[in-house]
Amino acid sequence: MKRFIEHPLIRENAIEARSYQSTLTAAVLEKGNTMAVAPTALGKTIVAIVLATQLLEKKGGKVLFLAPTKPLAEQHAKSFENKTCIPAEKIVLLTGSIPPKKRKELFEKATVVSATPQTIKNDLKHDRISLEGVVLCIFDECHRAVGNYSYVYIAKKYIEQFPQGLILGLTASPGSKEEKIKTVCGNLFIKNIEVKTAQDGDVKPYVQEIETEWVRVKLPADFLRIKNCLESFLGEQLVSLRRMGLVPTANIKYLSKKRQLELQEKIRKRIQTHGKRQPSLYAAASKLAALMKASHALLLLETQGISALNDYLGRAVESGKEEKASRALKMFLKNKRIHEAMLLAKKLQSEGIEHPKLSELGRILETQFKNHSESRAIVFNHYRSSIKKLVDFLGEIPFIKPKRFIGQATKATDRGMSQKEQVKVIEELKEGKYNCLVASSVAEEGLDIPAVDLVVFYEPVPSEIRAIQRRGRTGRLSKGKVVVLMAEKTRDEAFYWVSFHKEKRMHRTLAEMKKEKEGKKQTTLEGWE
Repeated sequence: MKRFIEHPLIRENAIEARSYQSTLTAAVLEKGNTMAVAPTALGKTIVAIVLATQLLEKKGGKVLFLAPTKPLAEQHAKSFENKTCIPAEKIVLLTGSIPPKKRKELFEKATVVSATPQTIKNDLKHDRISLEGVVLCIFDECHRAVGNYSYVYIAKKYIEQFPQGLILGLTASPGSKEEKIKTVCGNLFIKNIEVKTAQDGDVKPYVQEIETEWVRVKLPADFLRIKNCLESFLGEQLVSLRRMGLVPTANIKYLSKKRQLELQEKIRKRIQTHGKRQPSLYAAASKLAALMKASHALLLLETQGISALNDYLGRAVESGKEEKASRALKMFLKNKRIHEAMLLAKKLQSEGIEHPKLSELGRILETQFKNHSESRAIVFNHYRSSIKKLVDFLGEIPFIKPKRFIGQATKATDRGMSQKEQVKVIEELKEGKYNCLVASSVAEEGLDIPAVDLVVFYEPVPSEIRAIQRRGRTGRLSKGKVVVLMAEKTRDEAFYWVSFHKEKRMHRTLAEMKKEKEGKKQTTLEGWE
């Protein structure tokens, strides 16, 4: 029999009493500013609500709940309305769509403010509001609190204006590197980390099983021919860069995207210092830029297919016709191996040859909806041009009702989706007009997307944060399934293992950091002590 939390500010039978949530709430009250790390769908928002009601009852004042997007901020405001006895008019939503003067009025009268960070940052900068008297400031998706993100500024102002206030950071995935986690903690003035995992005894009863399936495909022989052309070009550039003493090896596996960017920055700095005396540095910069174009082309071939590759190469050819075309682009387009790759790619597209992952995706989704007509799915794909291709392809298959779901930014002629359009599509998914979203990274976090039965990674991602966020879209209310599509012996496999090991490292790092704060180890990193 379910037990519910009894509190004068919480509606009767509105919040189930779960021991792990009570433990988290008690830890924050005892230990102060805290980062709460827990898997998606375990109710981190509920912890925030319970903590908020306890503080409001004891101290009065206000609660500020920050979320990265307007839909998520709306969701949190609704949660307070549905779960608490706080009058609806005292729970306000503040976003940039509300005029500044009106925001000031709403903030002053509110007990609970749910807002986007940029809005609060702007109002603080213009002295429209003060955070004095805000007894609790909640940072949702707190792993974003790095660099110039608004969370960093708001936390600093909060500590200045109301140092006795309490900070709660919420995340399912703070990152795998201790330095990054400590940076987030430092920026949010957090001194304590509380971690809950699906394996914890008090959590297990509430965790839904998520089945994971890896579907491997082999690249066709014609794909391998194009792959060989691109790799030959990459090898040529690497040999030159190695002769210049800029890379230790000509092995193309060495030059990951991260290393490419690091090398680019290294060459840029050398040009600033020695450019006039070492003209060869400019040649090195061009070779690296051409190498990066070929590397991206190879990535598209391996993970997306012929259409995506042809789109990219076609844009390169058009750019190459312009007077201001770079030396690197001209070098890339004139190379005989690149020319050979282009001809092969055009031939395959004319023959209707696509990546073998495409037919596997169609098979997986058709089976899902044929056997479970009421189910919902999300297919994640990193590339907008590929998303459109997938929607067109899936729309021709029985039982599948796909819908494109992308971010707000407009890229070239591809108009983005406004948040209003995004919310409409989510509602239509709930209603059954669509049963499958084909989505970019915008669907990974920050939007109130309902639980789905199936999540498909069209390509693995090398980020543990993104992998965790993607998986978290299923298994919320009932058993879920994740399917990861991988092309054998490509960067698909490499990316999968990178995120796998980063996630393992994340849990290990968090456990070690928690021990540090319990006095079992000492740390000297600034921003944590």
